[in-house]
Parts: sequence; structure tokens; C-alpha cells
Amino acid sequence: NTFSSTRVAQTDYGLEHLAYRLNRVSAQVARKAADDVTAQTGIRRYVAGAMGPTNRTLSVSPSVERPDYRNITFDELVEAYTEQAKGLLDGGVDILLVETIFDR
Repeated sequence: NTFSSTRVAQTDYGLEHLAYRLNRVSAQVARKAADDVTAQTGIRRYVAGAMGPTNRTLSVSPSVERPDYRNITFDELVEAYTEQAKGLLDGGVDILLVETIFDR
């Protein structure tokens, strides 16, 4: 499950440098499982790469005292989601599943 595997979300755990790899390897594991089932059944199986929200937000300030404050920039989010999508696609997913992301 790659739901929270962006560089942004992994920073809290000191694992931001592994974000691309987490996504690529997770996708490879899922791809192998799907291909194994396809080989056994003859019915094609697809792999979706899950892309969920980060623990930072552009749409709501994390500070009640500073409603104008944001703890991440748009460009940082674009970079994080691009890296995640690249890892998932390089790992062999068929589709990107964007879920429960409230910043647009």
C-alpha cells in the first residue's frame, strides 16, 4: 500500500530519501502478484498505485493564529506527487489511484 508514501509524508519518519523506492518496489511486488494470478487464471489482473494525501495542507492553515500560513508550497506538493507517480509507474502499475486528496 503506497497511500502515504510521498516524500512529504515520509519526512516525519526520516525516510523521505526512500519515497521513490518505496513506491517502485511496492508496485513491483503488486505487479508480480497480479501477473502470477493472470498466469494461473488466464484473466488479466491490473495494478493500481495508490496516491493519498500528505500530512501537510495548502487549503487550510495548520495555525489558528495565522490563517494565511501554509506549511508546504504548491511546488513542493507537485514535486512529491511527481516522484511518487514516477516510482509507481516505473514499478509497473496500470493506473494511478488518487484518493482522499483535498488540496487541488
